[in-house]
Amino acid sequence: MSNFLRLVEYHIKNTLWKTFGLFAKKNVPLVPLPLDFSKITNILVVRSDRLGDVVLSTPVYESLKLSFPHLKITVMVNPIQGGILEDNPNLYKIILMRRRRFWRAIRESRKGKFDLAITLNKKFSATATFFTLCSNAKMKAGYLHPQNPWKYNIRMPLEGPENHEIENNLALLRHMGVPKIISQPKIYFNEIDHQKTEGIINLRKKEIPLILVKTGTRITEWGWSWKKFQSVIEHILKNDIADIWVINGPGEEAGLKYQIAQMKFKPRLLPLVKTKELALLIEQCDLLFCNHTGIMHLASAVEKPSCVIFKHGEIQRWGPRHPKSVVLEERNQDNLTPDTVIQTLKEILNNNGRSIK
Repeated sequence: MSNFLRLVEYHIKNTLWKTFGLFAKKNVPLVPLPLDFSKITNILVVRSDRLGDVVLSTPVYESLKLSFPHLKITVMVNPIQGGILEDNPNLYKIILMRRRRFWRAIRESRKGKFDLAITLNKKFSATATFFTLCSNAKMKAGYLHPQNPWKYNIRMPLEGPENHEIENNLALLRHMGVPKIISQPKIYFNEIDHQKTEGIINLRKKEIPLILVKTGTRITEWGWSWKKFQSVIEHILKNDIADIWVINGPGEEAGLKYQIAQMKFKPRLLPLVKTKELALLIEQCDLLFCNHTGIMHLASAVEKPSCVIFKHGEIQRWGPRHPKSVVLEERNQDNLTPDTVIQTLKEILNNNGRSIK
């Protein structure tokens, strides 16, 4: 979908939602805070957006369950993102919101008889707001947007300092009185995940570091050029600084194979794997190098450093969380050179205990 169509879709959703709000009940009585969680059992958390958003929501489940072990936490996410939450011991259930069968998600959420539904989106989401409303939860919590002043009886003001998305999510919990807060995102793996990736991991060269590279991004204009990625990759391979594996994505394999075939020093192209398996592969490497994309949050969740190129987006809100990660900016000008990136990658590896000249 083009940027123009996304913009049109966004404005249509907002307009429809504002119109709906004109006819909705506006004076919802507020719930006294802090909440008495001893009287709450079933919680629904709605996170209707992309990979990074879902990964960065995992501290919410950790914090709720640590603070109140009796809670049954259900999360509602897009089907594409559901797999990354599998095996999470803090979750009671995962509801998938399929576009063509959205009524099933609504029916499941109403069957849950939720005491509390939480919308995590600090930026207004018509989709998340709709599903939270349809849940029929006794209490509904979320950020107070102009589009939904009538919807929540637990309201978090939008005003405040610019924070990372993890902190935006956790601010809602603090607002409700959740005492024990965990800010580290986390992904849980099972034995099958390890078995599926073991054969790939065994191919790595043990004597030198391993860098995983993701060259693609959701919108082409948001990514660093392939030509520059190629320069970095070939220099590192030529000088035996590290081994490099290129991450494969849906619809990318043919193009990546063609590009790699033209290179004198060729990286390994990873097979297409599930998102959770990719996270496990990132856990086994030394460094992730990528554009601003949700995959960088997988590295944060498995506590690996990353070097991320930002051509768009808010670094304060969406940047990688690992303390040894580095963000390199290239906004409106083509001014980030491969030499700068190469030097940065070497510094990160050195700071991470891998001696690089």
